[in-house]
Amino acid sequence: MSGGKPDEEDCLTEEEHERRLIEEMGEISSELTHDLRSPLQTIQNAVYLLERSPGNTMFYEMIRESLRQTTSILDGFRDFYKGHILKRVDADIVKAYELGVSEFEVPGGVELTLEADEIESFSMDPTKLAMVFRKLISNAVEAMPDGGAVRVTIRDRGGHVEASVSDTGPGIPEDVAEFVYKPFKSRNKRGHGLGVPACKRIVEAHGGAMSFETTPGEGTTFTFTIPKG
Repeated sequence: MSGGKPDEEDCLTEEEHERRLIEEMGEISSELTHDLRSPLQTIQNAVYLLERSPGNTMFYEMIRESLRQTTSILDGFRDFYKGHILKRVDADIVKAYELGVSEFEVPGGVELTLEADEIESFSMDPTKLAMVFRKLISNAVEAMPDGGAVRVTIRDRGGHVEASVSDTGPGIPEDVAEFVYKPFKSRNKRGHGLGVPACKRIVEAHGGAMSFETTPGEGTTFTFTIPKG
């Protein structure tokens, strides 16, 4: 199963593209409001209960977890919404990868490996590409709760760089795969369906493209290309 087919939006007129963007942002705003309502309601309930039982530490933990969830949702929305805003510098894409995983804790039972060509620095936003690597690797790790392998490759393809993140997880179900790039649609147990769409926006802002291949029972590979020019 592949996600590398041409994007339908490439065939749209400017007016149709603008209308679709407005519709998409309206839908995203609605989903964002929906997702924020749950943790905020939990906080409200916990505060109400704390007023009646100040010594119950369980309510403090409820508030902390709900605040973490709220922050995660807002951070994901920010990453998606600002994915097209780049601060380009000449940088090493392998260094961008290293930045992306520098604060990422690989759980026990998961092996993370990198295979990379020697690639000269080129114009990019290393912070944004670091985010792409981090989000794709995080998704790969979460797809393998019982452990497995995550393999990252970075190849020099002449006029562009090709990077891929592969896992040995169960693969993406067919009914989920069609929504992978749709904000808030494809969700794991901890996420909010904004990670991969944000990655796609960042890659496309660089003039690149993203695709994926998944095989049930064998794993998933996300691949993105970035032009050097």
